[in-house]
Amino acid sequence: MTAPALYRNQTYVRLWIAYTLSSLGTFASLVSLPLVVMASSGGPLGVGLIGFAGASCMLLALPWAGLLVDRVGWRPVMVRADLVRGIAFGVLTYTVATHQVSVGVVLAVTAVSGALGVPFASATATALRSAVPAARRPAALSANQSRTALLTLLGPLAGGALYGVSPALPFAVDAVSFLASAALVATLPATTTAAPADRPAARWTDITAGWRFLRRHPFLRNMTLTVLVADFGIQGVIVVLVVTAAASNDALGTGLITACTGAGNLLGAAITLPAVRRARPRTLVLATTWTGALAVSAIAGTDRVLWGALLAGCFCVATPVIGVLTNRTLLDDVPQEILGRVQSVFQTVPRLVASTGPVLAGLLLGVLPTRAVLLLFALPLAALALYGTLSATLDRNDR
Repeated sequence: MTAPALYRNQTYVRLWIAYTLSSLGTFASLVSLPLVVMASSGGPLGVGLIGFAGASCMLLALPWAGLLVDRVGWRPVMVRADLVRGIAFGVLTYTVATHQVSVGVVLAVTAVSGALGVPFASATATALRSAVPAARRPAALSANQSRTALLTLLGPLAGGALYGVSPALPFAVDAVSFLASAALVATLPATTTAAPADRPAARWTDITAGWRFLRRHPFLRNMTLTVLVADFGIQGVIVVLVVTAAASNDALGTGLITACTGAGNLLGAAITLPAVRRARPRTLVLATTWTGALAVSAIAGTDRVLWGALLAGCFCVATPVIGVLTNRTLLDDVPQEILGRVQSVFQTVPRLVASTGPVLAGLLLGVLPTRAVLLLFALPLAALALYGTLSATLDRNDR
């Protein structure tokens, strides 16, 4: 029997809308947080502390987030995470509106958001498996990639526009979006979990189960490394391009960089589903890694921001394919009882590593020429592409 179309799957549709609401407010408020910190006399140090607080709390949440999802179930985790984040951003909205905001308040809200974002993301992946039949998962994952690309492009623009109306407005929208997402997920069927008395205390082997599964699965191990290196590389390269454009007082060039990378992500999300259906995973992964290595190397060979932006956009076209391939394999191969822990590792570790790309790019630009920095970012991509070409870890039967 053919699985029903995604738009007829009410559970998936509600999950899709809930995640969209939850993420839209986050992207909208993301661009406003540094502005609020600067306005509250936090200075550049305060802005830097925002990123540090978010990343640190994500790292602290990583060991327990997936285990929580596996033991409690995805529905209560999503509802409670969104409720707490909604309340936190409601407090931030009040302090900004009443001119009582401080760097400490912003850091506390950022910490809460970063910590709860890890179990929420893990829970959404687990929910997708329960809501969507295997035959429809590539289409569902492609739709999710398109949503993420669109939110990444439009969310910050909306945040800037809302901040222009009122500094508190982006955070109010974020608070409402979290609460609306929680209300929507609360209407979904509950998952079955063991009674609290039946659950043994968590052991170290329980906490590390996700890491151990990824280490033993050659294809997923390689794919996780691919996502990590690709995200790290593109984040660093974008910073190099932006700094280069800013040094030349090229405001148009900075806009082109954002536009090209955003358009690349959107185009990549649009072509992902037919690509996954028609090409072998090995072919797609190698095409992505070699495209990234060659694109970054070519950026190093041009002095024009326009060409650099277009090449970065080409790199971004290839990256959504990796996300869909990896998530499909995770949903198909990982046992249900540890899916939350595996997803937690896969979704959090690459994000944390990618966040160091801009920092490293800034440090290297202070001591090395721009072309040398770009070539250094191309090296891990080239090494990964060469390793994938020569090894058998990407060999996998089509589904």
